[in-house]
Amino acid sequence: MKIIILIEKYGNNCNRLFQSLHFHAKSINEGSIFLNLSLLGILKYDNVIFRVFDLINNSFLKVTSEILKLFLKNKNNSIQFFGKINIKIVSGWYFRDYHLTTKYYKELSRIYNFKNNFKDKSIKISKKFFQLKDNGKFLIGIHIRRGDYITWENGDYYFDDKIYDNLIKKLRKYMSNKKKDPFFVGVSDQSISENIQLDIKTKGSWIEDQLCLQNCDLIVGPPSTFTMWASYISKIPLIQVQSNGDIDFKKKFICQG
Repeated sequence: MKIIILIEKYGNNCNRLFQSLHFHAKSINEGSIFLNLSLLGILKYDNVIFRVFDLINNSFLKVTSEILKLFLKNKNNSIQFFGKINIKIVSGWYFRDYHLTTKYYKELSRIYNFKNNFKDKSIKISKKFFQLKDNGKFLIGIHIRRGDYITWENGDYYFDDKIYDNLIKKLRKYMSNKKKDPFFVGVSDQSISENIQLDIKTKGSWIEDQLCLQNCDLIVGPPSTFTMWASYISKIPLIQVQSNGDIDFKKKFICQG
């Protein structure tokens, strides 16, 4: 029996989900049991108590991980029990296998899908969005990313209100030419200015923002694991905003993991 344990988280929220996803896909492919001790509860709970528990849990795991690395560095991070049970400790951010995240999408999406794990919130959001679609609206999720993007990549993807508003105008014109009636849903890690002409501005948690994006017909935003996760898990097309603040409709894609 082989067990793969992911013991140390990387980043926050969707970074952690993608980190887990690729190791999980590898485990499925190998027929191994997969445990992610750093992700305990994140797919089930969304409250202050859990966030405090998560912080304590991952601080403990960080220390444990460093200790294990000292003892296992010459043993490929593996522990053997009774000659039959092999436990492999994994961590890090850069492991990727897009072939496997695509191959096992159906199984992985059942495990990681917020629509299954946060049913009450999902039903409420889905019902509202389905009504809009029934009324002929084409839902476009706009991810307005601020926060750490003021310094990430030298601030190349930190855009002001005018750029986001111009993007919406461009999208509205493009969709109208395609005989579609666009309806814009804005999600952000900060409050959204009234200068950006959106139809809905969410004020929920990051999980509720995810559920909003996952119920749209198209997602638009700067390069981010947040939009990529929504695209992957719900198979929704994504257009990434370029560093010049523009978008290329020909570069629409669905994230593969």
